[in-house]
Amino acid sequence: MSTEKCSACDKTGGPAKESLLHLYVEFISTKLIPELEALATKFAVWWSFKQDSTLKKFLGEQKYSLPQYFLPSDLKTVVENVLSNMTQEGNSNMIELDPELQQIFDHWIIYLPNIVEDCLLPHIIEVSPEISAQLKDEHMIKNCWVETPYEILFKDPTSVFWLHPICDFLINNSTGTVYSWPQLLNIFTDFCTNNKKFFTRHSDSIISVNENTPLTSLFGFQYFHTSQIENILKYITKFLGRRKGIFKSCSALKYSYMFHTIASTSKYNNVFTFIDDIINNNNAYLPYTGRYLYL
Repeated sequence: MSTEKCSACDKTGGPAKESLLHLYVEFISTKLIPELEALATKFAVWWSFKQDSTLKKFLGEQKYSLPQYFLPSDLKTVVENVLSNMTQEGNSNMIELDPELQQIFDHWIIYLPNIVEDCLLPHIIEVSPEISAQLKDEHMIKNCWVETPYEILFKDPTSVFWLHPICDFLINNSTGTVYSWPQLLNIFTDFCTNNKKFFTRHSDSIISVNENTPLTSLFGFQYFHTSQIENILKYITKFLGRRKGIFKSCSALKYSYMFHTIASTSKYNNVFTFIDDIINNNNAYLPYTGRYLYL
């Protein structure tokens, strides 16, 4: 499998480190591709029981259910669970089988690290490459989860944010306004540093929240430093999405073979929508909706 890194070259050989494009390239190269490679390895091989497998019948009688096609690790986990009460005292890697399992595995005692070779392989067939490839692609997409690179959310000028209704109303006398991050940060900073109804300036850097205001019940502290304003804002905002997405910023994106299936699925029209889906949805950047805000 190719591990070709995503890139968009310019005259200097690549995007500047402070650029949004660099953040995209770094995220794809160092986070997303390694995750997909790991998933491709995990879901590469699939097994199915032989039709006459006595192990299959035994597990069914024990109420263990495996689908028609399963991962080797799934079967290994189930069997190890069955054997968990048969370990030799003082040496948990040695399993002394009961009479029924002795017949199934054709062993009276087994060494646990060799369970696949000694006990499982005689009962399974490896699924064909065609079906395995289909299952691998399906499960890679289903199980791919990489946390949003948060810096992209704040640096992308097309990102939009929701502000906690209490603050939104106090600032705008309305709610439901959406903002870009620079716009929101500028408005909230001005609100904290210049509004005397809700805040008191004690020095150039120290501010307190006035008592008996709607903010008193929202903030879980009285004093804060001006350098904390952006962090406070992040607690009371919600990321809503990006108006453009990666294609507008990274149209020269190249992707390795591992993206082929993702780029051609009905859910993702191309690899760009797949990456945007991760960035937009794989984050816990939710507004603080409880009673107090704690830093």
